[in-house]
Amino acid sequence: MGSSRQLTAYVPLSPNTVSWSVNNIAGGNTALGTVDATGRYTAPTVVPAANTVVVKATSTAYPAKAGSVMLTVTQVQPRLWSLSPASVPAGAFTVRLNGASFPTNVAVKIGDLQASVTRLSASQLQASAVAPATWVGKSQPVQVWATGLGAIGSDVVNLGVSAGAPVPSPAPSPAPPPAPTPAPAPSPAPGPGQGTANLAAARLLEQATFGPNAQAVARLQSLGSNAWLNEQFAMAETPIAVPTDRSMSTASAQMLNRLTDAPDQLRQRVAYALAQVLVISANKNIYPDELVPHLRTLSRHAFGNYRTLLDEVARSPQMDKYLDLANSNRPLGGSAANENFARELMQLFTIGLVRLNADGSPQLDLAGRPVPTYDQAAVQQVALALTGWTYAGSGNNNWENFGGPLVLRDVNHDPRAKSFLGCSLAASQGVEADLKTTLDCLFQHPNTPPFVSLRLIRQLVKSNPSPAYVQRISAVFTNNGSGQRGDLRAVVRAILLDTEACNDSAGTNDGRLRDPVQHIAATLRALNGGFQAGNQLGWEIGRTGQTPLTPPSVFGHYAQLFRLPQTMLNAPEFQIYTPTEATLRGNFLWALLTQPGSNMRVNLQPFTAVAHDTTALINAVDQAFLWGRMPPALRQSLANAINAQPDATQRVQTALYLTLLSGQHAIQH
Repeated sequence: MGSSRQLTAYVPLSPNTVSWSVNNIAGGNTALGTVDATGRYTAPTVVPAANTVVVKATSTAYPAKAGSVMLTVTQVQPRLWSLSPASVPAGAFTVRLNGASFPTNVAVKIGDLQASVTRLSASQLQASAVAPATWVGKSQPVQVWATGLGAIGSDVVNLGVSAGAPVPSPAPSPAPPPAPTPAPAPSPAPGPGQGTANLAAARLLEQATFGPNAQAVARLQSLGSNAWLNEQFAMAETPIAVPTDRSMSTASAQMLNRLTDAPDQLRQRVAYALAQVLVISANKNIYPDELVPHLRTLSRHAFGNYRTLLDEVARSPQMDKYLDLANSNRPLGGSAANENFARELMQLFTIGLVRLNADGSPQLDLAGRPVPTYDQAAVQQVALALTGWTYAGSGNNNWENFGGPLVLRDVNHDPRAKSFLGCSLAASQGVEADLKTTLDCLFQHPNTPPFVSLRLIRQLVKSNPSPAYVQRISAVFTNNGSGQRGDLRAVVRAILLDTEACNDSAGTNDGRLRDPVQHIAATLRALNGGFQAGNQLGWEIGRTGQTPLTPPSVFGHYAQLFRLPQTMLNAPEFQIYTPTEATLRGNFLWALLTQPGSNMRVNLQPFTAVAHDTTALINAVDQAFLWGRMPPALRQSLANAINAQPDATQRVQTALYLTLLSGQHAIQH
């Protein structure tokens, strides 16, 4: 409340001027907040009863065109820095809380108790409570809350509880107290690495979910890998709703929340991997009903058959708007069938650009050059085969309709015979038969098993799998053991349980760089938190190179064939990990730790409980994020940095932040 947020409208129209409103009130008002002609929103000085407002930019030239964002108005966040004393005995006690921005409508929670509070000033409170005997030897989180509308809590500081007498606070004196004598700094020795019995479980969860946490590790260990996979395969699918407000920011928020909070984590991870293969983007499909049903398709078929998935994608009005298949008609009067879907169906969805061996390696001609899989003539033939589809409706060429799959119109279909990739389509067999024969041809092509398998391995496990690993998975794609081709459940199981995936001793070139969304999600889950359902993080995450649901092209957020410069290593995600984007990712991770606000949930209590002990703090961070794999050099660097910090809060933030930025956590091993 009382603060400002600069908003920007992107208007690819001419003229590009806009008018601004708050909850459809031009310029807003004092109760809801105001927005000026530049887009700067200033929150009201009192939190409104409905503390989420909608700020909208509307084109002045085209009033039907508008964009909006939801902003949540909260009270000023109180800050809690320290407690005096820092430890109390069991029984009745009183502590003084030091901080800033303590409001008059203040409450203090200690553990699960509501304390009695006296506000001494905006920077000091006195709180009283009774500590039960069960608290002895434990630390309890203390948090200050600004209560009422727009309630918000402070940072957490821990209070120790002992069985002995309390440490008395110094008596107040009218004379300025002498400067405190600094406590002796603890030894910078980081202690040895601890290793962990949880490594194998955590490693599988890094590949099969959006990040391990203690609860997930315990569940996997109790079941075993195969039974855990069976449980995930059988788990009910988390519903995906189309936002009623037609806001893509709402769709983005819901997607991020599913990644961290949905119980069917394996389905979420596989659907996310498929979304990097079967790409669609809000940079063209700008409303949720034009994109969200595609996410449902990927989720529904994540453990199904790839041929069935291809068929549904080919009939999808969402994909067929994005790749222009809808209303692509037979050539007349010098026109041509639209080639976009035909090209990406081959290049990205099934067979790729070059012929592959079963182990994913390229086939070479006599001059040592990769042999192309198809040529422009094949693209043209596939495009002709896929003519005659339109949006649902009564006409032959219907306007956009995203309520159901495309419908066929034989009158708009090219009736000639087609031939491509060794497959022949008979003349005049119609729209449905031509689609089926085309998809069957590509699905049965020898390139499809290694092509799809390689991309799924790179998304789930590692960027540079061995040829033998690819060949083993390709064989499962070809035949699941029961004669079925394209069984994604069998493929996913084989990828995750392969000996190469189950290697807990990562080599130099093993693993894969987490993309920004995965890196942030894994961090939140490791902190027993997640993305809040109503988060407004799309723009901020976008600054790290990956705007949710908005890849810049048909190739996704990054090119699958991108290699590290001056190496032969495949490293797709490194394409969006430039120095600028790495810095902005670091900024986001720092904000996650220090100001999660209403967008994210984090729990730092396990680390603040041991903040005073450098070795214990490093061990806690190592176990939560690296599962005992922290190398000695990193442990020593952390110890040096931790011991330079003035208080417990900054010691914890430093230990966590530097670990999150390290290659040991940025890379999924």
